[in-house]
Amino acid sequence: MERLSAGIRLGAVFIGSVFLGACASNHHSGTSNHASVAIMGLAGQASTAETTTNGRVTTSTDTNAYHAQVVQASKSGQTACVKAEVQSGKMVYHSTIAPPGTFQVQSQHSTDAWRCVDYSNGGQQVWALLDTNATGTAVNAEPLGKGLLGIRINQTEDKHFLKVESLVPLSAAEESGLLQSGDLIVAIGEGKDGEMTPTSGQTLQQLVAQMRGEPGTFARLSIMSPGTAGTRDVLLERREQTAEQQVAIQQQQIDALAIKDNSGQFLSPYTSDGVTAEWVNKTINVSMGKATGSAVGGIAGAYAANKVLENVPFGGMLGGFLGSKAGKAVGGNTALEASGGWDFIRSSSDISFNSMNDMARWLATTHSGKSNFVDVIKAADKIYPGLQTAVANSAR
Repeated sequence: MERLSAGIRLGAVFIGSVFLGACASNHHSGTSNHASVAIMGLAGQASTAETTTNGRVTTSTDTNAYHAQVVQASKSGQTACVKAEVQSGKMVYHSTIAPPGTFQVQSQHSTDAWRCVDYSNGGQQVWALLDTNATGTAVNAEPLGKGLLGIRINQTEDKHFLKVESLVPLSAAEESGLLQSGDLIVAIGEGKDGEMTPTSGQTLQQLVAQMRGEPGTFARLSIMSPGTAGTRDVLLERREQTAEQQVAIQQQQIDALAIKDNSGQFLSPYTSDGVTAEWVNKTINVSMGKATGSAVGGIAGAYAANKVLENVPFGGMLGGFLGSKAGKAVGGNTALEASGGWDFIRSSSDISFNSMNDMARWLATTHSGKSNFVDVIKAADKIYPGLQTAVANSAR
């Protein structure tokens, strides 16, 4: 169980929320450490919770209601979601169990998005838009088995088949070499000779329940690959997820953020071989001698704030805000000129990203151990204002 707990804590880095990782970790380790999920002041005193319910949504000034929903969702293969905001100077948490069909997964965070743990899809942590007024109730299903095949799936638009989106690293599915993204699962059977049940006409929850089971047991999948005729059967062993696999999953998710060329909107301050891009070096050299003791205030403040608040729910959010108040951005035109201009920036970069948050998460995970990291992020923030705060929010 400790391996599962450690793995889920690693998953909290992907979320960017100490709070969500703490809830999941406490559940899987079998403990109920409310101190780690209660709202704590800087003096360490927990505040009295104020909780209300409106339809399917619970609103509370502490996280115990959401913690209970995470436990319920993990046992029944459902999806637990949370969204936080500040009301009258207090952090408030809106949480719910989202029935299938009432949420839409988003590729990245938006203002209206909720943070969800989707236990119908292997505990995947996603941003999603919720229809909190949609009809439907949570299903009281039997707890799902801990054995996983290692396939990330979605139903096709017509609901007839399951589409393989990707394979989990170090899983039975990946190691078999028999599946790839885009394959369609058309039927599922238990064991080597169990009856095959078509995927058509079943909900995603029902299909996930058939694919999961006790570790060491087998599931048989009828697979149809694009561009080929007929189907083939693939037999896979269900395995319990390990801490080593969680680390590999996290790295896979981070690696997928980076575009391996300079075609993206945001250009990395580090190149693919791990050295500082030339446009960053130019910016740093121009700034040499001009810095004062507060020159690294922005990012240092952000990291310091995160360290103070690392046990506070959504502490990264607060830390980023405090850190951003500590520094001031240099004028965009001056910084751009110092770095050599957009043509030079693009020509000296070979990694790029579709969003600043993607770049921040990749930088915080991949390069934060480098001795020049603070200076590099400070220089890049002059070209991409707000990057320091985004990186601080991605810090562990």
